Amino acid sequence: MTTTPLFMKRRPILLTRWKLSPAELIGVIGLIALTISGLYFSIKDALQLEQTINLSLTQTVILNQGVVNLQREVQLTHNEVTRLLGRLDTPPQGITRFDFVKIQVNNLATEVESSAIKLIYTNEDLTLVNEIKIRSIIIENLINKLEGTYMPEQQLEILKTMDVELSKTEDAVKQLIDRQSSAQRNAIIQTRDSLRISQRTAIITAVVLLLMSMSLAVAVRRTLNSRLQQALEADQLKDQLLRSVSHELRTPLASINGYAQLFEEEAYGSINQEQKKTIQKILINTTQLQGMVNNLLDEAQIEQGRLSIKYATFAVKDLIKTAQSTLEVLAKTKGVELTNEIAANVPPMVTSDKLRLEQILFNLTSNALKFTESGSVHIRVFMPNPTHWALQVIDTGIGIPMNAQEHIFESFWQVDSSATRQYRGSGLGLSIVKQLTDLMNGEITVDSEPEKGSTFTIILPLEPKQ
Repeated sequence: MTTTPLFMKRRPILLTRWKLSPAELIGVIGLIALTISGLYFSIKDALQLEQTINLSLTQTVILNQGVVNLQREVQLTHNEVTRLLGRLDTPPQGITRFDFVKIQVNNLATEVESSAIKLIYTNEDLTLVNEIKIRSIIIENLINKLEGTYMPEQQLEILKTMDVELSKTEDAVKQLIDRQSSAQRNAIIQTRDSLRISQRTAIITAVVLLLMSMSLAVAVRRTLNSRLQQALEADQLKDQLLRSVSHELRTPLASINGYAQLFEEEAYGSINQEQKKTIQKILINTTQLQGMVNNLLDEAQIEQGRLSIKYATFAVKDLIKTAQSTLEVLAKTKGVELTNEIAANVPPMVTSDKLRLEQILFNLTSNALKFTESGSVHIRVFMPNPTHWALQVIDTGIGIPMNAQEHIFESFWQVDSSATRQYRGSGLGLSIVKQLTDLMNGEITVDSEPEKGSTFTIILPLEPKQ
């Protein structure tokens, strides 16, 4: 009997996995193509509509605020020149309105240089604007020349030349206004047409999306029931596995731990130093394994929403004593000093979930011992403010890099996740701590620096909301 190697086994293709016939697959691809096309033209129409609306509004602003004002000031300046030409027998007065013409010409030149206006003005418009600027400079020079001349014949000649230049300037401004008015009318027409096109495209896109949704619903319906059944079976298997882990792992681990403690206490007779070291290693490993099993079970319960907080009043010193006694063997074996401190202003009794706090303190302290090769691990209880109390675990271990601190509370995440990493673990300890703290309406913070150590702080309310 021959077997097919794993690398030669064919994976189910898309048609088999989704149970689609070739005709259905072609139909779905066609509907997707139509939908993408409809969306493309809808976006294109929307952009065209936005451009034409902006064109109309911008042109209206320019027409009302710029060019029309310029036309008025040129006409007033021309009127002054005409009056001067009509009474040459008297000394000519100054031409006062041209200063306003220069202001309007400068404003127009500035608007033309902006990127938004360049999209509106055509080359012919820019030519007219340039002509207006040049004639404005010529008229300004003529005015300066007029003010420095006292001979009537030269004054008359300058005024006539100025009259001609102002007439040409008026013509250029009028042409610019006419062109902008025409552009505005075209923009309104384009806006109306774009609205019609956008409405038409929206209707087509809606119909195509509806047809595509119906086709996809028919295709997905074939696999929905079977996948739902598979999900239910997987959930049932997960529950069975949790119950099995609870019984098949927790119970033997507790027995191993209990017998190892009896041997360490020499309940069955004296033991030598080498045997004592071996038993201590057994205790350390079973304790760590118990913590990993508890974390796995709690992670699954939290995901399913089955883990609840049970509040009760207990003594703070009992909580610290449990953590100290549970992990003292591990601390002594590694040669790390494990100490604790309860601040004087901490109430002797607090209300919270003692079992979950023991788990939090166990995870934080065992982590600290794991990553501390020498020095100390210190458990501290204090009052950060009158309404909250805090648990703090301080170590002198390897620390946590800054770029890793934002990920350490994620499930199964580890700073070093390679198979050859020095420090073993499931990557669930800190995730469980964070989730349990959140369930108790608390807050967790970390302050760490590589090669200097870490400080984890759990802040909890004195009067929790139950």
